[in-house]
Amino acid sequence: MPSGAEIAQALFGAWRLALLDRGAMRYFDLSHRGVWRSFWAAALCYLPYLLLVVLRLDAETIARSGYAQIFLVESIGYVVAWCGFPLLVLGFARMIGREEQGFDFIIAYNWGQVVQMALFVAVALIDLIILPPRQAGQPPDLLTVAAIFAALAYEWFIALVAIGAGGGIAVAVVALDIGLGFLIGQVAGALY
Repeated sequence: MPSGAEIAQALFGAWRLALLDRGAMRYFDLSHRGVWRSFWAAALCYLPYLLLVVLRLDAETIARSGYAQIFLVESIGYVVAWCGFPLLVLGFARMIGREEQGFDFIIAYNWGQVVQMALFVAVALIDLIILPPRQAGQPPDLLTVAAIFAALAYEWFIALVAIGAGGGIAVAVVALDIGLGFLIGQVAGALY
């Protein structure tokens, strides 16, 4: 497990990337050990993720499936996403001849998930306080859509800086994440 100082430095690097600092990669441990340690970000994001799951549930879904089944399915999907996306990125990075930079991306991306989670929790809480409850199937509000676009732009910038192969490659990385996330979401949603 990384120390508190290591976590703070990595989160500072993730924050600097959110501020479009191209030099922010210097705040990360870019060793192979750093890749493994970056997965501790998943532990930091897990409870906020479950909060977001709860906030988007409707009464009918809860009555039909119950919290235990929903949390089990969502937790499995969470682990699959945290493990599956890095595998896709590493395969893609190897394919374009940038495997080491693929590892750098995983480190920055993982720590960046904490920044993104903070954004989404803040937006969800603002929505909860300000907006009337959403009905099932209702499209997301404007603030949520803006947060999604900001998160995608942030991920694109991380890929641009970490992989260093240009904007088109960064778009492809974001597309891989969107595709995998959609697939996992569809499968998980069908199970409760």
